[in-house]
Amino acid sequence: MLTVTATGTIGTRCSIAVASPFSSPDLSSSGSVGATATVNCNTGFKVNATSANGAIKSATPATTNFTNTLPYDFTLAVPLESGAPMNATCASSALVAGQSTCALSPANGTGLSSSGRASINKTATLTLAYTVPTLPTHLIAGSYSDTITLTVATVP
Repeated sequence: MLTVTATGTIGTRCSIAVASPFSSPDLSSSGSVGATATVNCNTGFKVNATSANGAIKSATPATTNFTNTLPYDFTLAVPLESGAPMNATCASSALVAGQSTCALSPANGTGLSSSGRASINKTATLTLAYTVPTLPTHLIAGSYSDTITLTVATVP
């Protein structure tokens, strides 16, 4: 009699990559833009997000009755292998370094959690929704931008 034992290990892996970027928003009126990302985690994971500016911002200095900062709400929804998708919506001000007030906030140690579930090659949706200021305040002319960085990490 011959007995052969085969063993192996599959290591944990977790990544997120841009599938389609945000389009340029029309900041002349309130609205939203969307993007997608591919999530590939074969174990439980968490996601955090960091905003470079805490708003869509212009380098043009604001003057009386003008602003160069447009706050937004950021929503992330990630399909999982089982159960409902994980999702959260956070104000852009909650996404700056040091903040922990929202599930996605960069200093929130728990992050937006998959509760131990995997997400293998799933398409996550990202939405950035903004409301232009009401009169008498206007957005100053100029180019506006922000950079949102998503960080994904396995959770044992």
